[in-house]
Order: sequence, then structure tokens, then C-alpha cells
Amino acid sequence: MSVLDFKTAEVFEPLLPPSRYKGAWGGRGSGKSHFFAEKLLDDSMYERGLLSVCLREVQKSLKDSSKRLIEAKLAQHGLGEADGFKVFRDVIQCPKDGLMIFKGMNDYTADSLKS
Repeated sequence: MSVLDFKTAEVFEPLLPPSRYKGAWGGRGSGKSHFFAEKLLDDSMYERGLLSVCLREVQKSLKDSSKRLIEAKLAQHGLGEADGFKVFRDVIQCPKDGLMIFKGMNDYTADSLKS
């Protein structure tokens, strides 16, 4: 069930059903980041209180993160504080105590991220 009305390319349709982990790989310019940004916003609206981490292999600063893309998708879909989204310098607060954080894997291990 989708809360937002966003178009999904046929290649990404297998990623729409619920799953604990989702991933895609491939070349640049295929739309992966845009698909996952919209899917994350949709999931955050549907599953209130969702805690998410957006990872990059190398991320030296928030400038290198996907945060700016997610902020652009919030604006594109007209989502803001009235919908439960509040943008801070290093995190995005989501509906009903949900949270998106942005990290680079070069500085963390899977165990340190769990905490």
C-alpha cells in the first residue's frame, strides 16, 4: 500500500513488496537513489516511527550524503512539519518519532551502527 503517489520504473517493481533488506547496484544515472528516496519517504509515512539509516561507502560530510536528495523529495511531494517531517542539520525527523540518519560506512562497523 503506497501513501505517496510516485511513479515506479518497471525495473524497480520487485523492490516494492515489504522486505527487511532491499538493495540495488549498477551504473550511474539509473534512478536508484531517486527510487529509494521516494520509497523511504513512503515507508516513513505508512510505518510511523520508522528508524532508518542512509549509508554510503564513503561519506566525509553530510554534503556527500543522500540527505539533500531526500530534502528535495520532501519538497517535491509537499511534505513538511505538518506531515511529521522536520529537517535538522544532520538528521530528518519523521512521523511519530521516526528518524533518518546519514552515515558513511568508512567510519563505522555494523555493530557500532546498531547502537
